[in-house]
Amino acid sequence: MTRDLDNAFRVRPLVLDGALGTVLEGRGVNTTGKSWTAKGLVSNADLIYRVHRDYLWEGADIVTANTFRTNPRALKGTGLDAEALTKKAVRIARKARREKNPLIRVAGSIAPVEDCFSPDLVPPSDAGLIEEHRIMARWLDEAGVDIILIETMNSLREALCALEAAKAESEKYVWVSLVPKDGDSMLDGTPLDYAIAQLKEGGAHLVSLNCAPVSVMNDALPLFAKAAKRAGVWFGCYPNASEKNVDGSWNLLASTNEQIVDCTLKWMEAGAVMVGGCCGTTPDTISEVRAKRDIFGVERWELEERGAPNPLDQDLPF
Repeated sequence: MTRDLDNAFRVRPLVLDGALGTVLEGRGVNTTGKSWTAKGLVSNADLIYRVHRDYLWEGADIVTANTFRTNPRALKGTGLDAEALTKKAVRIARKARREKNPLIRVAGSIAPVEDCFSPDLVPPSDAGLIEEHRIMARWLDEAGVDIILIETMNSLREALCALEAAKAESEKYVWVSLVPKDGDSMLDGTPLDYAIAQLKEGGAHLVSLNCAPVSVMNDALPLFAKAAKRAGVWFGCYPNASEKNVDGSWNLLASTNEQIVDCTLKWMEAGAVMVGGCCGTTPDTISEVRAKRDIFGVERWELEERGAPNPLDQDLPF
């Protein structure tokens, strides 16, 4: 496998797309239930294609196929064919890529088999988890993704099981993204620096944080960047647009595009090579992230021309 992403990262950070469910809901699609956006592959496939296309036209370098909830457990009892929908989702993303730019990368999402924010629901059997994730990784590999994106992981145990499964089934890039509880730990309490070291040892090509508020992402940045550089692994982030209210409830659209862009810029300045958006973000968000990334890329190039150190090269053994 060529290391084209390593080469791309050395030039400038890449922009991941934003939320799919948020945009589908905003355009009238019913996403209730455990299968969430997977139902749209049956009822609204053309709209899913148009959302992918919108993200690509607004500047995303990576489009994520709608496979977050096409795993067999999520679709059990729905009458939907998990394998067929997984591969259909990748075909839709690949079509959007083909019509925009063949250099766009297609990521296939692998989510927790249960709820993203409830570590207590993670099944107890490692062998069972590995087998479930191997099925998804195999389907994604067969469908032709460029990246297997293991994302929104709330426990290190499941993240490592999914990583082992993906590495066993595919030679594609495998990225792992965690949900932080605060600036120091995952939702299951695992210290972020320990998680990064374990994921690097397991063969992750990139580690990131996703689906947490801007405030948490900013708090986590110093530790996460330092730990990733120490481990010698690429890193990134894609925050959601939520913030916690004083009464403990969540405001799912609390953060503005400006705040999200400011967060991703801070991560890029610290060495992140992938930035994007999660729940609550839209193509407009990604357009602004891309614009800031392009300015940042020019500034990096100018620094290199003057012989100044490149932040992406510092402490990285690549």
